[in-house]
Amino acid sequence: MSYCVFCGKDLRRGGDFVKNTDGVILCKTCVSTANDIFIRKNASIRNGVQAGSKEGKVDLHQIVKEYSPRKIYDALSEYVIGQETAKKVISLAVYNHYKILSMIDDTDVEFEKSNILLMGPTGSGKTLLARTLSKILKVPFAIGDCTSFTEAGYVGDDVENVLLSLLIDANYEAEEAQKGIIYLDEIDKKTKTSSNVSISRDVSGEGVQQAFLKLIEGTVANVPLTAGRKNPMSQQMVKLDTRHVLFICGGAFIGLEKIIEKRTRQNMGIGFGTDPQPRHKADYSLFHQAESEDLMEYGFIPEFVGRLPVKVALNGLGKEEFIRILKEPRNAIIRQYAKLCEMDGCELVFTDDGIEKVVDVALERKTGARGLRAVFERILRNDMFMLRENDRKEIIVSGDYVEKQLQMQEEDFKKELEELSARNEIETKEELPAQESPAEMIA
Repeated sequence: MSYCVFCGKDLRRGGDFVKNTDGVILCKTCVSTANDIFIRKNASIRNGVQAGSKEGKVDLHQIVKEYSPRKIYDALSEYVIGQETAKKVISLAVYNHYKILSMIDDTDVEFEKSNILLMGPTGSGKTLLARTLSKILKVPFAIGDCTSFTEAGYVGDDVENVLLSLLIDANYEAEEAQKGIIYLDEIDKKTKTSSNVSISRDVSGEGVQQAFLKLIEGTVANVPLTAGRKNPMSQQMVKLDTRHVLFICGGAFIGLEKIIEKRTRQNMGIGFGTDPQPRHKADYSLFHQAESEDLMEYGFIPEFVGRLPVKVALNGLGKEEFIRILKEPRNAIIRQYAKLCEMDGCELVFTDDGIEKVVDVALERKTGARGLRAVFERILRNDMFMLRENDRKEIIVSGDYVEKQLQMQEEDFKKELEELSARNEIETKEELPAQESPAEMIA
């Protein structure tokens, strides 16, 4: 025998292999792939990443029995502040999805998937909603960053790589992975680069949409067990049916509000009750009026829009929501940092004006809720760095404390810039050649 028993590669043409006493041959690629699978699986078990129950199985009937749309909504509310309408729509859509899966073999009615499209500004909770859903229902979950995807055959990630992430989270059980959720982030970055027909291929825009069509609608995909460009001769494949995988797509959709406003203004006509001036500031509340035609004008092909029937708009978060985000969720940021300080024997106390100051700084940065953690890192960096050495027992974060810490960091930053500028100036002078005098040049 001169062929690999796994991939069928003809080893007479060369290549490393291992051979047992019975003459069975495994090529080097298959051995490496098998080793990689065991490493990932052991890591998942050590980290407690298990799909479904303790046995690692997703019980669809148990999900439907234990959860109703209201219970899913209540569970989401423990982690996600605000976005009440979005949580209700998503809770109902996800409940109906798993209710259909639980009876798919016991009914003659054909159902179609209700994949979800989330539209909202950055930091409004799109990724958190999808991740929390999988955590509540205990189903396999994977996130795909659409900015890295290109059409198959070109430089970049294949769309099937997100299925590999789902398969890993399901401990390489294909049957369990088929009951999971995939969140495609930054989907708005995959719009068509131009509405005009071009000779060249749009491999990172329309090409990716075309590649996702079959996955989102449902197909049997060949998933390579190692990420990277597919090569049937060197990689092992696992067949994964995506008919029952719930796809949630999310994006900020910057500029979509202008398209919606243009359409709605045309429908309003003219008269004393109309506003003749378009809005200069982004109004994300217009996302609630988004129609399929708006998304197609934005750059999505009709087939792709049609496969996302549930469209959910998320609102931008204000000061009140930011304050609630800091205090109320089970994983509230204040609780996290208080626990970190407690482990070093220090009590972290926040005053009301301190919390408001943190929120004001985060709002100025316009990065949404995720900007809150960046502010915490800045204001607590110096004290937490020397916490154990100073044996400090209490840190009170007030408005004055936040202002002082930010000012100190600003001064340190300016000092570093001045030192760097002076150092560069000295090095530049040393590297410059000595200038000859005019007399020396004439001589």
